[in-house]
Amino acid sequence: MGRKLVPIFVWSAAVVLIVFGLLTIWLPIPTGVPLIAGGAFLILGTSRQAVRWLRARRRRNLDLNRLISGLEDRAPTPVAEVLRRSRPRLSRPPIGRGLRPGGAEGELSLGERPKSP
Repeated sequence: MGRKLVPIFVWSAAVVLIVFGLLTIWLPIPTGVPLIAGGAFLILGTSRQAVRWLRARRRRNLDLNRLISGLEDRAPTPVAEVLRRSRPRLSRPPIGRGLRPGGAEGELSLGERPKSP
């Protein structure tokens, strides 16, 4: 029962932070942006779907990807780990059927399917 309450508590805290951040973003005291960032951090730390959403945005928007990559380098370790989870996955170009690094000729690499005759 206690484990089910933790995500509800975290998401509730994230929503409260984001709402307060939106309400105070126009004040001369800079509290809005840190509150919104804290709420987003809580959501990214607990939701795989939110991480997938951010990963897709980072893949499409290179400026956003550069900004978040810079934050990864400067952020404290727990924050940087959450941000690294949203890095776009690198796609590898297909390798020819010849010799493969570390393998014999014609050997299949991981994730490659054999060709049907």
